Amino acid sequence: MATKKPKTTPPPSKTPRKKAAPKASSDVKPKAALRKKRASGKSSSKLTPSFTLEPKAVTSEPVIPHDDISLRAYFIAERRQKMGWPGDSVTDWADAVSQLRAEALEKPLKKR
Repeated sequence: MATKKPKTTPPPSKTPRKKAAPKASSDVKPKAALRKKRASGKSSSKLTPSFTLEPKAVTSEPVIPHDDISLRAYFIAERRQKMGWPGDSVTDWADAVSQLRAEALEKPLKKR
């Protein structure tokens, strides 16, 4: 049997790309003048950062379990009904969430 040789493709030709010609305007400076400016450290325009490197205070929201919120909302609703105050279950739930968040933010985090 005759063995077949795999076909090899020639490498792509490396042709240099043409560089764009500089514009013929008056504000184009020669490269040597730009190199001198960069080497001396002087620049015609001053750059100012648009951000600060100071860290921001990160306040993470405490994670409150659903069971804790429902239990607190239940007791709020019981008290509201006993006192005869107007309201509904939605406001009881919102009050429970706000109370538990405030309590969680007051307490320092436990070290585990």
